[in-house]
Amino acid sequence: MKLKYIFYYAIIPFALLQLSGTNEYDYQKLGYTQRGKASYYGTKFHGRPTASGEKYNMYDATAAHKKILFNSLVEVTNKNNGKTAIVRVNDRGPFKPGRIIDLSYATAKKLDMIRDGVVNIEIRLLRAGADGVTLSSKDEKRTKKKRRKPRRKINIKKAQKKNKYLPRTYSIWGTQKYPKDFGVQIGSYKDLKNAVQKGKVAMKKGFKEVYIRVSWTKDHSQRLFRVSVGDMNATQASSFAKKLNRKGFRGCFPKAHFND
Repeated sequence: MKLKYIFYYAIIPFALLQLSGTNEYDYQKLGYTQRGKASYYGTKFHGRPTASGEKYNMYDATAAHKKILFNSLVEVTNKNNGKTAIVRVNDRGPFKPGRIIDLSYATAKKLDMIRDGVVNIEIRLLRAGADGVTLSSKDEKRTKKKRRKPRRKINIKKAQKKNKYLPRTYSIWGTQKYPKDFGVQIGSYKDLKNAVQKGKVAMKKGFKEVYIRVSWTKDHSQRLFRVSVGDMNATQASSFAKKLNRKGFRGCFPKAHFND
């Protein structure tokens, strides 16, 4: 085989690899950036082991990424509101198409993405691995790109006017409410009258914060009325759900408000 053909066969695969952007060493370079969507871990994963062997703590600033080294530090920016957070990678994932990072509950709350669930983000590598060098301020100036002005925070009321299928939350008297954190779902109905009745029973039991959340089935053919009580953090909601189950409200579980 002629020498020039040997050269072509050797260099072309390497060039294609570089053009494809799949070189795994890119994920170890300080200042490496990646854009995509982020989701976050729910309460059911709290205490479960991660891919690194650690137990997941929903209140720590941690995250899951498919390739970035464990114990790397990554800056995450919510492109919807410009808020940022720094997380430590200790797990692998996410495995749903289009998502590049899974964040802890505490980080998602800091980025104000609890209601949305999945948001557009940009990540930037600040430290590769536990013993890696942390990006200095001088390096940061060289690698940091000019950012566009963040878009304004989504106005729930205006968004709901444009999309009638977005979930809405009301008191049992029909006043629209905007709870921010977690509640405990005590019932789900297709008939509004049954949901209101359940809400009145809860109020008679002494619960002041009772909500009826109106949402739709996936095919938008049927409305659902979900009754929940309280507006608290995830740990409080988990404990409260157990308390309600003991009091006769069977099948209760914590559920984030505005997060289907």
